[in-house]
Amino acid sequence: MTSLPRREFLAAAGAAAGTALSGCAAVEGLSGEQQLTYTLDADRVGTSLAPLALWEPPEEPRSWTADYAANVEAAVAGERPTTHGYRPVPDGEYVERDGTYYRLSVVTTGLERIERPVLRLKWVGRLDELEDPPERVRFPALTRLDQRAVKIAYVAARHRQMGGTAPGGVVEAGGYVYRRGYEGSQSGLAPDPLHDHVEYNGTVLEVSVERRTFAEPARTGVATPVADSEAGFERALDGEMVDARLDPETLSEDQRLMLSRDSYEETTPLSEGYRELLADLGLSDLLNVGTEADSRAENGLYLALGEEYYRYGLYVNPAD
Repeated sequence: MTSLPRREFLAAAGAAAGTALSGCAAVEGLSGEQQLTYTLDADRVGTSLAPLALWEPPEEPRSWTADYAANVEAAVAGERPTTHGYRPVPDGEYVERDGTYYRLSVVTTGLERIERPVLRLKWVGRLDELEDPPERVRFPALTRLDQRAVKIAYVAARHRQMGGTAPGGVVEAGGYVYRRGYEGSQSGLAPDPLHDHVEYNGTVLEVSVERRTFAEPARTGVATPVADSEAGFERALDGEMVDARLDPETLSEDQRLMLSRDSYEETTPLSEGYRELLADLGLSDLLNVGTEADSRAENGLYLALGEEYYRYGLYVNPAD
């Protein structure tokens, strides 16, 4: 059954429905407890999920993912492209080759100890506070890979200077570990730095690169056939990606309006129709958060509304 387009939703609901909904949302709680605002974002994707799922190599690949394209082709051909410490292919993406659709995945197939160059930066001082700053390379003059490395190593240097612990999910070995893409002209800092100092974010930092050995997991790229036709691929994506399914004919006029807006919100106590819609979208857990809870969210979800798809999310925040 073909679903109603977003504009038809708006027209069908009309101004009167919008007034009624806002009235429900505006009811003040009588218990004195902290009220919460529930904001539903829903964006129409269209009648196909394929454009969201199919991976295409970028026109200007970044040096730290430049080998993706070659590894994808090797995986599709039945080979086993393997890297150490990083993913050889974009995990969870899909590609199409000669009418066959494949899902790319990465599996761990071993462990090796490998020596890597590590960029570490030492705080020299703020540029506007140095009387005689040393000769240095400025950030815009670095390659894209080195810019990425300096940004991350700077975080570690700043934490060492100011105190505290650098975030482990970003910083590694007190700086940035070069694992790929630094060969030849791709890097002026690794494995042997061409510069003694770098200027970044108004700060002069001393450059050092040391060699360290890491236990690196072996990652192998795999391409699994999932469909041999466009229609079959759409069915596979529907089964993989869709989080909720609704029949537009079963929605009330108010609920259609809630979904048709790019953003719709109510403040507790929520209207019954809004609560029912959020429950049908699989968001019941967020309906039961306590009034003292911090902000909560769930997003990146997909709705099949008749024959159309929507990407949606719910954001729960203390009311102003």
